[in-house]
Amino acid sequence: MTGQEPPGSHVARGVSFGRPVGCDNYTLQHRHDNTDLEFYSHAFPHQHRPDALAHVPRMTAQILAAELGNLIQDSKRKNTELRTAAETALKGLKSLPNTSDAQLSADISRRPHFISPFLIACSTHNAKFASTGVSCLQRLSVSCALPRERLTEVLEAFRECASSSHDIQLKILQALPSLLQNYPADIRGESLSTVLQICSGLQNAKNFAVGNTAAATLQQLVIAVFDRVASEDERALEIPTVTEVKGDDGQVSVRPAANDAYKMLTDLVSLVMGEKTVFMRFSTLPPSSTLELIEAVLSNHNRIMTTHPELVYILRCQLLPLIIRSLSDRLSFAVTVRVIRILHLIIRHHLETLPSECEIALGLLNHMLDPEASQAWKRALCLEVFRSIYADSKLLLTIYTLFDAKSEKKNIFGDNLAAFVRLAIEKPAVIGLGQQSTATTNIEDGKDAVSDQAVAEAGALAGVIGGPVGDSSSTARPFGISTQWSSLKTPCIEHLDKSDPPTLPDTYIYSLVLTCITNISESLAKFVLPMTVHHENRNRKKNKVEDSVDPEIEDASPGPGTRRLSRTQSFRKKTIPVNPLDLTDHPAYAYVQASSTLVDECWPAVLATCSTFLNAALDTDYYRALVRAIQKFTQVAGLLRLSTPRDAFLTTLGKAAVPSNLLLANVSSPRSNAADKPGIFSNAKGLLSVDSLVSQASSMSAEHNRLPSHESSVPSLGPRNLLCLRALLNLAIALGPTLQSAWSIVFETLQVADLVMALSSQTSNRSSGLGSHVDPDGGAERLEAETSAVQAAARRLFESTVDFPNESFCEVLQALCSLLNGTFSFEGGQRTPAASVRPQILHQRRLGSVSGISLQTETNSRDSAFALNKIGELATLNEGRLSQYDPADSGWDIFVTEVVRFSTDGRKATSTRLLAADILARTVRDIAELSMSDEAREVIQARILAALQRQIADLRRHDSAGEGTVSDTDIRVHQIALEALKSVIEQCGESLVAGWGSVIESLMSVFTPNEPSAPAGLNEVETTKASKGRHNYTVEVISRSLARSAFATVNLVCSDFMTAVPDACLSTLLELLHRFCCQKEDLNMSLTAITFFWNVSDFLQSRSDLSSLPTLLKNTEDQEKIRRAVSLHSQEGLMPALWLQVLLSLSSVTTDERVEVRNSAIQTIQRIFESYADQLSSDVWLLCLRIVVFGMVEANLEIQRTVRLQSKNEAHVQQWNETTKSVLQTVSVLSTTYMEKLDTSQLSDAWSELLDHLQQYFDHGSHALGASVFNTVTRVLSHGNNTQRWSTAPLLKTAAVWKSYFDHQEAFQDTHEGNQDAFVAYADAFKAIYRLADESLATNLPSMLANLEACVVVSDEAAYSSDVDTMTALQIRVIDCLSMVKTEDSTLPSYLMQLLSRFITLPYNSFAEAPEKRGPTFVALSKASMTLMKRITTKHIDQKEIYASKAFASAFSSLAKPIQEKYSWQREGKLPTLWQKAGTTAIAILDPGLPHLNSNKEIWGTLVDIAHYVTRARLSVSKDPPSSLEKDEAFDMESFTQLRDLITLPLGSPSLPDNLRRTYTRNLFATSLIHTPLPGELPDITTSPLEALYKIRLGQTAELACTWRPDMSYTCLSEIFSLVAVQDSSPERIKLAQAAAPYLILRSALPLKTYIADHPLRGRMPAPESQRRELLFVLKELGRLRSEPLAIPDAPGVKSKHRRHLHRLYPLLIKAMRVARQDADVFEQLVKLTDMVGDEFGVDDD
Repeated sequence: MTGQEPPGSHVARGVSFGRPVGCDNYTLQHRHDNTDLEFYSHAFPHQHRPDALAHVPRMTAQILAAELGNLIQDSKRKNTELRTAAETALKGLKSLPNTSDAQLSADISRRPHFISPFLIACSTHNAKFASTGVSCLQRLSVSCALPRERLTEVLEAFRECASSSHDIQLKILQALPSLLQNYPADIRGESLSTVLQICSGLQNAKNFAVGNTAAATLQQLVIAVFDRVASEDERALEIPTVTEVKGDDGQVSVRPAANDAYKMLTDLVSLVMGEKTVFMRFSTLPPSSTLELIEAVLSNHNRIMTTHPELVYILRCQLLPLIIRSLSDRLSFAVTVRVIRILHLIIRHHLETLPSECEIALGLLNHMLDPEASQAWKRALCLEVFRSIYADSKLLLTIYTLFDAKSEKKNIFGDNLAAFVRLAIEKPAVIGLGQQSTATTNIEDGKDAVSDQAVAEAGALAGVIGGPVGDSSSTARPFGISTQWSSLKTPCIEHLDKSDPPTLPDTYIYSLVLTCITNISESLAKFVLPMTVHHENRNRKKNKVEDSVDPEIEDASPGPGTRRLSRTQSFRKKTIPVNPLDLTDHPAYAYVQASSTLVDECWPAVLATCSTFLNAALDTDYYRALVRAIQKFTQVAGLLRLSTPRDAFLTTLGKAAVPSNLLLANVSSPRSNAADKPGIFSNAKGLLSVDSLVSQASSMSAEHNRLPSHESSVPSLGPRNLLCLRALLNLAIALGPTLQSAWSIVFETLQVADLVMALSSQTSNRSSGLGSHVDPDGGAERLEAETSAVQAAARRLFESTVDFPNESFCEVLQALCSLLNGTFSFEGGQRTPAASVRPQILHQRRLGSVSGISLQTETNSRDSAFALNKIGELATLNEGRLSQYDPADSGWDIFVTEVVRFSTDGRKATSTRLLAADILARTVRDIAELSMSDEAREVIQARILAALQRQIADLRRHDSAGEGTVSDTDIRVHQIALEALKSVIEQCGESLVAGWGSVIESLMSVFTPNEPSAPAGLNEVETTKASKGRHNYTVEVISRSLARSAFATVNLVCSDFMTAVPDACLSTLLELLHRFCCQKEDLNMSLTAITFFWNVSDFLQSRSDLSSLPTLLKNTEDQEKIRRAVSLHSQEGLMPALWLQVLLSLSSVTTDERVEVRNSAIQTIQRIFESYADQLSSDVWLLCLRIVVFGMVEANLEIQRTVRLQSKNEAHVQQWNETTKSVLQTVSVLSTTYMEKLDTSQLSDAWSELLDHLQQYFDHGSHALGASVFNTVTRVLSHGNNTQRWSTAPLLKTAAVWKSYFDHQEAFQDTHEGNQDAFVAYADAFKAIYRLADESLATNLPSMLANLEACVVVSDEAAYSSDVDTMTALQIRVIDCLSMVKTEDSTLPSYLMQLLSRFITLPYNSFAEAPEKRGPTFVALSKASMTLMKRITTKHIDQKEIYASKAFASAFSSLAKPIQEKYSWQREGKLPTLWQKAGTTAIAILDPGLPHLNSNKEIWGTLVDIAHYVTRARLSVSKDPPSSLEKDEAFDMESFTQLRDLITLPLGSPSLPDNLRRTYTRNLFATSLIHTPLPGELPDITTSPLEALYKIRLGQTAELACTWRPDMSYTCLSEIFSLVAVQDSSPERIKLAQAAAPYLILRSALPLKTYIADHPLRGRMPAPESQRRELLFVLKELGRLRSEPLAIPDAPGVKSKHRRHLHRLYPLLIKAMRVARQDADVFEQLVKLTDMVGDEFGVDDD
């Protein structure tokens, strides 16, 4: 409300006539001295205000000298007298010492003639002279420099100048107050009269500024007169009286100042009455101005008016009769408002002095409230006076004491309240009276102007409210009471500048009534509340009462979740508020009695008025003020122990706290299907539950989202309902210990509000899109703010019970329990009439009609849930009380009885039963926590555990009485009890020394024990084997949730409180853990239980001597007997037996159906044994090994057999394979861990026994099991440097078991398992065995290596990898095995070479056998085998066995295969490729082995093939060549060169057949062809290479296809020329030349024949470059060649030695010359060749 005052806030001059709604202090604002002039601030500018005197310049000699100089100058010719006087004064001024202004003023005041020029100037009537004279006189008066003997002349001068210009008049007005102030002893009587006459005369000046300034100055002068009286009274003993005046009791002696005041006040009253003044010569003044002067006197000097009898006489005999007469007359507004203001001041300050007169006046004010007696503005003035009166608690109580409390006096206060009641219902339509309070509505809002009907009644004692309802057509004006249109910016009583009354809003009068009621409540509260506080509490930072009742303060309270429920230990009697009526010695006790009487007699009228306004249309500010008034009045009644008005007002607030349409919603509202869900009574905002006292959201979160047809009629709490509810809660906080039976009103209202909030929360989301109502008070933000405030109030209400005495606390608890049961009864305390006469709305609520829900279980569940929530909250806050006091006195018995009865009653709703159980559980937990620091904790713990035991016992009793089935609700209640038990153990664990057996048995009660059974799928015989002596239970739990709750406690015990468990209970604890391991409901629970076995094992081991185990079981050998003996000793509490029982229990869990459980058990066994490796002796370990470890292996074997016989699920089998892997891994780890403890004999026996078990896994034909077995063997045998610890026998047995694996190859074919891992483990096992027993395995080694080869050959493809570039793990292992074999034995190198030869060709052979099969490529293996082949061969190159056994030949044969497949085989891998690696390997082993070849035709044939494969490249002309072609060609050329150098000369050995050499040279010829001959151009090069040598084919211009490797072709061509060329003519060379000569002649003829055939067709075009290059190369080589004489026979008729090759080619040379005449280069070479032939013919000789 910008620019406007809050309702009722009106400040008058000198007194406050109103106050803002909600303010606490009403104080009379006294003005002193010149501050009253602020009253006239609206009338004249600041520069003309009298308080501007403070800014008048001080007199100085220079200023006076200047003014006198001006007078002298201006009066030279005009006024000689003035000039002379001025010159004299100036001369005198100059003669004075100029030390200071004060000294100057004193000197001038002693020179009477100094002011003569100024007086003369004033008398000249010259404006200029007069202005100077008045100005200087004014300055002299301010400085107190006027001679006292000439003051009369000064006043006369001022009077003469009063008619001059307005500047002079203003100077005069400035001088008058300083005269009165500086000369108080001189300005008296006649002089004072002159001063007042001058000032009052100027008030009538025509100039507005002068008139207003004169009025203000006159008021200041009048006040100054009374200020002198006050000063005179302070020095009363020093000042004598001067005369006597009239008083009530005759003549009264007065002093001078009092005499002046008396005369002046008498004349002022006379002026008002229109009579002539008697003492003072006032000019004519209007009545309004005179009344303002009187008011100023009364306002500023009320004490003087009271203490001076003569002035009281004037008030009683003159002023009050005038006022009463004026109120009765129809005077103008200006006069009336001033009369009212004066009357208000008299009532406020002189009520006790003038009681009779004030009684008449107050009665007249009450009468004027009648609409027929006065005009509206007069009624408003009266109400504004009452508003101010009621703001003063003392004044209010004084009025009541003086009048209403006396039978002979009028009931002033009562009549006023009755008038308020009539006024409130005077125009119901105007105030918007309706069914309930609504927000004010303006026509601009577009809403209805009035309510449909007026309210019928406002509570039990409010009375009938009648009157016609306003016409709804009168919407041109807003209706309701609002600060926007129901209040005035300036109250009527403040309109002093108006001659006519202001226009009043229609609702202004009603807003004043409302404010009066508010002020009454506030005043009573201010007086009564401070008396109710104990003196000891005054030092507290915050008063308990004050901070409990203020709704405004509550707004700042923290929201939910920002603070915890506080718990204190204060149960003091002094927390009960003091009854003020008991304070008989208090100085204000009379007022206390008056307050009590006032409330007791007047509360019906107050309630009626408040009830009317509660149902009217009020804006937020007025409504909050009204609720605050009701709250304060109720609190006062309660503190005064007036139960009837207290309960009546509480009922009214309770009715206003719930929607008025709640009754209407009854019949048509169907029942909700979500009755038992927490949304009904624990709404989304947590409005009334404060902190949720039950955790049920997880199980009851489902909400039906159906939109019922009745949803639009579901009532909801608005911000105003919440405000009233908050007020009710605050009252309960303030009056708590005194409420007694009135608690029923509070709790029932909370219950109804909780229901409404729940229903509205259910439908708020679904109705958001259906045109939901927009709250007029501020929408969702306002609602949220009010909701938060109510939350804070509800929280503080229950927090306040902490300080209640036990008796009061039991009353609260009993009230809630009665609400839970649906009845109210109080054993103690006063039962008031209001308590028996229940409020209508709440009375109906108990009948089930108000809620809109029929009286069915759902309604009862809501009610019960509310009551339980509050009981739980109460218990939480008062845990200290419940734990420290006697159960009967503290309320513990009441609490436990009700909660246990409710939680175990199967007829109750599920949600409420759970809520009750949770309340008990939480209370028990919290008290257990508190008890830890209490000396009597044993008693407290016994008490709380007894409560839990009582609840569980009642549950079991109800279950046993049923049909044997356990309901879900019972389970959940049981679960809550178990969780509470866990919490108690958590708090008291180590101090709980008894009852552990019962605790564990209680935890075990969550199971349903059955007969022992074997794992699923076993037949009878197998069952006997599997379960023999073992714990195989089919464990079932009653409920998973129950099991979890119990397991949480087990967790606690096993983790933290093992030391507190007695030894005799440990066996039962182990059984409990075993059951948790075996239960199938919760996997995590089983896994955690296994972990607890480890914890228990550590605990037991630390307390036991395990070395006694063999002694305990020394006479027992059978496994089953051993287990029975261990169990028996465990029950006796023997620690070693208990420790072994832990391991046996874990061993039995290794056969669980769940893979995670059994694997966890295996790991736990391993870790337990590992952690005690240093503490177990060899005997104890061997005992544990055979009983626990081997027993675990035996059990696993049985399970494997059963699973493979009956299960077709591969995944299931795979899981058991993994378990076997874990078992055997544990065996290997433990075997290596304890190996050092055993001697050779013990180790051999234990290992032999283990091998027997391991070999049984082979029977299943599973590679997975085989892998596990061989990994176990490897880990054990590879442990450390333990060669000396193993004897030969166990190693040979190990090798035998290793070899026996391949005895089951038929079984392997039936499985779909991969064999990579198994074969890798198989190879690793070989390495481990061979490392320990290499010499012992000599005879078995070939067969073992054969098994390794078989592993490689039949191995599967490695997953997610390729063995082209890198060997698989298996291949690496096998190569490592072959590498580590010692080859000193003469037969092993040959075997290894042959084996490696097979590995080298394995990529090609395996692909050829099964091209479509996905498997290993063996490429990397082949390369690695070549490397190993090279190493082994070169190492044993001189060993004849490798040649005799053809191992060497096999090596070359295998190496030839990759070279042969060059460019045909695509899986080459990274460099070097297979053919490159094979080539280098072949050359590497050929070099040292060549001397040992002799005439081995097989090997030489292979070498010839290798040479051919090296030079050849199978490349398709139609496809692009490989990118590495050039590098490959260079590599092959180099390899060929190396190979040629090695084999060429030995190849010419006569011991070798000629066809071998012909094959070699024929291969060279084939590779040397650069251009592919045309079909039919080549003869059969094998049998007749020179056939048709001179035949020329038909020519063509097409270019012949060229080889991709021309360099290699030229190399081979050059090699042919080299073979034919004459060397040393040795037999080897001749043999080679003879083999190469035919192919040389044919090779040389081919380019010549092509040239002869094609060149003539080209004309001038040159031959293709490649053909021309080839031809020139051949011609040049033919010219350089000197052939071996015996290589080529002579041509017929021609003889030659080294040019026979030319003779054979001569015909072709001649033909070529014929066509080459245009080709100079070719022709030149041909000429050279023919010349050589001519030389042979002897042509040159001719």
